[in-house]
Amino acid sequence: MASVDVLVIGAGQAGLSVAYHLERSGIGHAVVDAEAGPGGAWRHRWPTLTMATVNGIRELPGTTPPAA
Repeated sequence: MASVDVLVIGAGQAGLSVAYHLERSGIGHAVVDAEAGPGGAWRHRWPTLTMATVNGIRELPGTTPPAA
């Protein structure tokens, strides 16, 4: 088993943001989530509820905002 300094639990918006900043800081980390891929609880929301429709939240650190 690999050793990491930080374990991020949850690959939703907050978990992915934390992972981004850990990576930039050179801190060893792993991200785990109960889902098969990133998105966390967003995978279980209504189809029309997207990051772009909730208070303008749509970009993650280090990414280009998707088209609205």
